[in-house]
Amino acid sequence: MRATIEYDGTAFAGSQVQPNARTVQGELEEALNRLMGERTRVRLAGRTDAGVHATGQVASFFVPRHGADGGWPELRRRLNGILPPDLAVRSLGAARADFDPRRDARWRVYRYRIRANGAKHPLDRHRTLEIDEPLDVAAMQAAANRMVGERDFASLGADGHGRTVRHVAEVRVRRRGDLVEVRVTANAFLRRMVRSIVAVLLAVGRRRLAVEDVDRLLAGSGRALAGRVVPAKGLTLERIVYAADNRMNQPRRRRTALSTTTKGMTGEQGT
Repeated sequence: MRATIEYDGTAFAGSQVQPNARTVQGELEEALNRLMGERTRVRLAGRTDAGVHATGQVASFFVPRHGADGGWPELRRRLNGILPPDLAVRSLGAARADFDPRRDARWRVYRYRIRANGAKHPLDRHRTLEIDEPLDVAAMQAAANRMVGERDFASLGADGHGRTVRHVAEVRVRRRGDLVEVRVTANAFLRRMVRSIVAVLLAVGRRRLAVEDVDRLLAGSGRALAGRVVPAKGLTLERIVYAADNRMNQPRRRRTALSTTTKGMTGEQGT
């Protein structure tokens, strides 16, 4: 089965199962075990760090024939009745037997939310970074444009396997009132890569870095320019795109499948 899930990451230690920690995968597996009466293994499309949210995480798991009695809507209703309030299944349906949510993914879309100019919204405090300064959004977008393409992002992340080249399809910076949103679309991400990208864009928006500094950073000669990553709470895994999905759901700039040079990149190590 393929499920799209949503969660508030505030109280989770991350998405992937960890010993003695509350995780998204752990809660899903526990709920399925209770519902099906047998051990069920869940696979996730992307690994998210503690505090990172999701509206479009994708999971796969096997459901025995008796578990689907009543159809997918009924199964979804029953599963959501067991899951905790900060985790829900948004959609549920059949998938081919060899579907792998991580390896089959073509694009991953993350969104980071920032409240600028000292704006304060208590209801958003767990999913938005609040800063006191104004932001130069035009400069942020100019810097973001320099990150698009197939590049080595070693200065903006880490990967346990040592491979640091990633294909970024789009980085968009948009302002709506005091809210600034950064959306990053890529075939895969290094650990904390999205939060590092946003940290650099924030430095540009605050005029602490020049747009041109991004080139030095990506070239590896200015790693210190990246600074600290931004807090996890502003980050949301928004969508996972698969080759079989509707064409209109593909990233705007690049609607074709990945080239053969990127097929070995199977997912992020946490963002």
